[in-house]
Amino acid sequence: MKKIVHICQSAIGGTVEYIDLLISNLDKNEYENIVICPSYGNLNKRMNKKNIKTYIVEMEREISPLKDIKDIVAIRKILKKEKPDTIYLHSSKAGALGRVASVFLKNKVIYNSHGWAFNMECSNKKKKFYALVEKILLPLTDTVINISEDEYQSAIKYGLNSKKMIIIENGIDIEKYRENTKIKFLDKFVIGFVGRLSEQKNPMFMIDICEELIKRGEDNFLFYIVGDGELREEFEEKIKNKNIEKYFYLRGWSEKVEEEIRNFDVALMISKWEGFGLVVCEYMAARKPIVTVAVGGVKNILNKENSFYIEEYSLKNFTESIIHIRVSTRKEKNKKIEKAFIDVKNKFDIKIMIHFIKNKIL
Repeated sequence: MKKIVHICQSAIGGTVEYIDLLISNLDKNEYENIVICPSYGNLNKRMNKKNIKTYIVEMEREISPLKDIKDIVAIRKILKKEKPDTIYLHSSKAGALGRVASVFLKNKVIYNSHGWAFNMECSNKKKKFYALVEKILLPLTDTVINISEDEYQSAIKYGLNSKKMIIIENGIDIEKYRENTKIKFLDKFVIGFVGRLSEQKNPMFMIDICEELIKRGEDNFLFYIVGDGELREEFEEKIKNKNIEKYFYLRGWSEKVEEEIRNFDVALMISKWEGFGLVVCEYMAARKPIVTVAVGGVKNILNKENSFYIEEYSLKNFTESIIHIRVSTRKEKNKKIEKAFIDVKNKFDIKIMIHFIKNKIL
């Protein structure tokens, strides 16, 4: 049996979903999975429910030299105890700490950034710094997984060696989204959003869309938001100040996202940057019409045939697309919906991802 130690600093969001799906779908008779993660968030809770051995290291996203050194020592101690065949590092911070901690240890090192830090919305100086860190750590890595063609091309652009990189796109459990009939807010046109309330996911844009819909005479709609994050307080305060609270339902995080998405009449992808965009695959599997902006790895999943595709962050185009979906016939919407379902089934099923991971890196 092969032993894999997963190291992850992210405690919520798509990376957690990825790890959960990966561990759940690897054959327990072939692979023993162990997780190193913080106590906060829901990764630790999920792993405990699955009886996966978990070690707590309170890693932090921000750079903190003394804290990071302590975390490296703690991680190295665990690795020396467990003696894994493979360590699988998830996201940038865990990727840095885990690779340094594994120096001179006899294990394979796999790294998946789940979205390169140098693709974030930040200064060129920061982008160059993040790229330099990745280049310095690359010799300590056996294989780098890019979750989309866009991510791979970005890595090449910033000077990472293509010989160590492969593309393995994310996957989802499509069967979870089979039940997709709306059961809540039946009297409302529901505009759905799943994601962290963070700068990356661009939640404030929904407030702009809401105000524009009101200006255009729309009233019987509701933004159904599944997620939480550092911008929640500011988001709620802005909604309250604008007196538009009746148009928003904040669900918070849900352990069964599929039960939330089924209530959407339209689904939004409005992120400022994305390595892949796992949530759009969930929308596709649930057969929901998607209004999306052409961003990052989303461009490798959605197009004008399977979504209501917008080339740039246009408030006008987003608003008009939402209104168009509300008034259009089922036949018109179904053409894109069914194309999206075929695409997600053929390209982004979890079984496809597991096949490539087992045959290419484990």
